[in-house]
Amino acid sequence: MEERKYLMPIPAGTPYSIIAEAVNKFGIEIVEVPIKEAMLNNENPPMMWALKGNYENLIKAKEFIRKRLEEVLKKFE
Repeated sequence: MEERKYLMPIPAGTPYSIIAEAVNKFGIEIVEVPIKEAMLNNENPPMMWALKGNYENLIKAKEFIRKRLEEVLKKFE
């Protein structure tokens, strides 16, 4: 039986370097998914990035991304 995969949206403005680091560190993947709230045209919906993987690794990636973003923001203090 294949392990269930989940999606976690990536907040706009998240640096690609941090996303790539999380993808490599936690064995998850980056995918494009349609933005359902903005589907005015079902033939060509706008897309957004999301992380895809098992639940535990996505939770770890979320915490990792949050900590890395905090580190980046501290540089501006």
